[in-house]
Amino acid sequence: MPYEKPKIEKFEKKDYVFDEFHKAGFKIEKFPEIFERAVELANMPDSHFDDGVKMSEIVEILWQDLKKENDIKFTIEELKLSCLFHDIGKSGPPNANREERFMIEQIFNPIYFNPKKPDFKGRNPKQILIKEALQIENLPNHDKIVNYLQSLFLHIYDEKNNTLKEEKLDLNKHTMIDLWREHDYWTYQLLQKFGDNQISKDVIIVSSTHHTLEGHDPAMIDGEIPNEAITLELLDKYLILTLVDKYQAFIERSGKTHEETVKILEKIINDSKKRGVMKKIFSLNEEKVYGEYIKYLGIIKKHPEMAEIIKKKIKL
Repeated sequence: MPYEKPKIEKFEKKDYVFDEFHKAGFKIEKFPEIFERAVELANMPDSHFDDGVKMSEIVEILWQDLKKENDIKFTIEELKLSCLFHDIGKSGPPNANREERFMIEQIFNPIYFNPKKPDFKGRNPKQILIKEALQIENLPNHDKIVNYLQSLFLHIYDEKNNTLKEEKLDLNKHTMIDLWREHDYWTYQLLQKFGDNQISKDVIIVSSTHHTLEGHDPAMIDGEIPNEAITLELLDKYLILTLVDKYQAFIERSGKTHEETVKILEKIINDSKKRGVMKKIFSLNEEKVYGEYIKYLGIIKKHPEMAEIIKKKIKL
């Protein structure tokens, strides 16, 4: 007997989300909390769920080259599923109720907190304090957002001391990029909590391990990183760099060509190694992991058609 699509009231695109997960061989209707959050993200402008769909489509282009590498253990469905899951944390931490999720989703909504707006004066999100950004936007639920954010903790990578620590969110200290980058930890926690032990550990690790080059390690990979996670991280950054006027964190570099993007990704990899980020996470495996990043970037380099998939509008 076929599964029926669950009814999620007040949201559009639920059929779209349902269908994309089923293409990856995953019965999302069995996980109502994750399904509802994915639908919420799909309904945002410049949908974060759309990003995962585009990445999963690119996996199909890269798959034959990826399978030639003996260290890719996933099926194509598992890697596509990881792409669909990777930004689910942008719906907020696992204990967030609907109102709190809405507030976090506002934070990730490019209609609001976007450095292209005149009041932000084109500054990098690393320079914009959370308090200042909230004051500039002054949303109707400003006070509720402030109160909720002050209850959260953030994982902060200290480049100067090469350490990662958890800190209580401080509106006067932490920047927008600090808040945005917490989403990979929330992805890990969400899939752990609501996966009901039916989402594999490997899929959870790969889904959440996509900001390693920035020093994040939500799954505590302990010196080892699956090459599927390297692939997903590079695809995520590729998408950010090639899309136009969307991603706050990379806004000054968006809209790049395939060739420009590959060069920037190589620089990001080299800078991560130079700053000691790779050594901090991978220790004795630093050189091996660096080589894997460069190898999988080489696979991406062979496929300039990726850029066209990312830039096209998704047809529902």
